[in-house]
Amino acid sequence: MALNAEQWFPSVIWSGMLNGVDNDKIETFAYDRKNLDKGVQISNYIGWQSNSVKQGDNEEFDQLVNAITEQVNFCAAQAEMPNLQIQNIWMNINTPGAYNTLHNHAGSVLSGVYYIKSDPSQGNIMFERNDGAEYFLPPMEKPNYFTSTATTYKAMTGAIYVFPGWLKHSVQPNLTKDDRLSISFNYGVTK
Repeated sequence: MALNAEQWFPSVIWSGMLNGVDNDKIETFAYDRKNLDKGVQISNYIGWQSNSVKQGDNEEFDQLVNAITEQVNFCAAQAEMPNLQIQNIWMNINTPGAYNTLHNHAGSVLSGVYYIKSDPSQGNIMFERNDGAEYFLPPMEKPNYFTSTATTYKAMTGAIYVFPGWLKHSVQPNLTKDDRLSISFNYGVTK
């Protein structure tokens, strides 16, 4: 008799590239915003994180938010959830040496990041499982989706990553002399 395998409580990470985004105009908008917004400090070290950005301030940004919303709801449909609504979206400018400490996005069903301007030497995003498996799994020569305790995704211009808001993650330090720009977002169910 063969046993049936069922996956419960998976940590799904969706990844892809968004095409047709004018990243140069979004970059200009981010720097303009930084001049007007002191920003907040949550998980960011050294870098700047804007307050939540509202739609209507910039046409290219609005188009990007619409594209992100479409992708998030594609992910929600795959997870058999209803369409989700944007809770907040913000810009990140990680200057040389900047990074983000381990955190999650409390209250968000799906969260994510879109890279406006980045390359892998500017600090990748790292996800960590939070079920304590590292205390039970033996050392593995070749970890896989079941035995890994962490995984890393490359920070590349145009890349988008969507993940459950409860999945702990961090951003590695920017090891270059150039800024890394990204947009982070949270989506949830409206009440």
